[in-house]
Amino acid sequence: MSNPIANPGQFSAEAEVREMWQRSEIKAAREHAAQLWLVGHGNDIPEGLMDTFDSAMDGWVTNYLFKAAAMDPMYPRFVRDFMPAYEWNGQAVPDARMGGDNPDNCYRVAGIKHGESYVVRGQVVDIAPAQVSFTLVENWGTSITVQTLEFAYLEKDAAGHFTITIDDQLANGRPNHLTTNARVKFLFVRDSMMDWSQETPLALEIERQGKDRPEPLSQDDRLDEGLRQMRQDVPLYYWFFRLSAGKPVNTMPQPFRPASVGGLVTQASSIGRLHLEDDQAAIVRYDPAGADYHSLNMVMWWYRSLDAHERQSGLTGAMTSRNADGTITCVVSKRDPGIDNWIDTVGQKELLPMIRWQGLPESQVNQGPRHWLEIVKFDDLDRTLGQDVRRIDAKGRAQQLADRRAAWNRRTSI
Repeated sequence: MSNPIANPGQFSAEAEVREMWQRSEIKAAREHAAQLWLVGHGNDIPEGLMDTFDSAMDGWVTNYLFKAAAMDPMYPRFVRDFMPAYEWNGQAVPDARMGGDNPDNCYRVAGIKHGESYVVRGQVVDIAPAQVSFTLVENWGTSITVQTLEFAYLEKDAAGHFTITIDDQLANGRPNHLTTNARVKFLFVRDSMMDWSQETPLALEIERQGKDRPEPLSQDDRLDEGLRQMRQDVPLYYWFFRLSAGKPVNTMPQPFRPASVGGLVTQASSIGRLHLEDDQAAIVRYDPAGADYHSLNMVMWWYRSLDAHERQSGLTGAMTSRNADGTITCVVSKRDPGIDNWIDTVGQKELLPMIRWQGLPESQVNQGPRHWLEIVKFDDLDRTLGQDVRRIDAKGRAQQLADRRAAWNRRTSI
């Protein structure tokens, strides 16, 4: 594997983020954002969760610093964001998780401006992700969509090379084209990987067309805008958080299309809220429904992913064993239940689960997208599940987790 993210533009952006964190403006902006979050939560914060609040706020700030590093539309570059902390290229990269991030995704942003023209050149490396979307967005929170293209429907050659054009004109017969509007801010790319061990984010480059070369935006200007947007987006993401946390405990309604509320326009999602005591477990069964990508992941109270790079806090369809009828049964619990499809709560009692289906076929497959949820006593799991659900022993679990960590490490290898 050759890692397409390990490129000079990414390394430069990471260096800028480290520099920005040393700036005097950061502390006051971070404290303001933290105050806004705490005012929003009020007295609703479950016991014990303040221990993780500071790390969540650091990730919140870092996420916007990466967007600040990527924002200059006259000198665009793809910058990976939303990652947990890692080390590569001889440097530490800070945690940037927030907003209900999906650990199966490689998220990238590049600054875009209405009235300018861009060319994106891409190619498949090794095996393409299960589903990839290219979305023009109007806001730093990436929730307001202008237009989306999906990799599956792009014109490309036999080797997986493709070109996307971006400008303020309608396609008028041009394939692989995105049209900007006056409010556009970023091109937002999601590479959704079902098999971490095989699938690799697409190799992407973006180039602005035009011979004029204005002065790049200064770090002062980009940092100022990033910190402004970081504080301004607290209400937006508190609202997204409430989509899960505002539901009755231990419920998970049937899927909906999140395009109407700011999610990926081609996705169906089921989001809910769990509260599991140490002696409880949640049994979640869902129909893959023929989707190109599907997964069940846990998000913590501060609306960011659990440590999926170290613990099995979520599973994609490629990581799971299936029932005889094609559905997938997962068990969510603190203790290992000896079930192949175990999702680890990482010691969290308050969980915000999400099932995602992306790349759904035009015609319905089986009963999907659909899911079933049951809360049971941990000691009753074995007889409740029956023999259709695959078991695993301690040796098998150790190998499963070792394989998972090795697969994740492909993202931070050079």
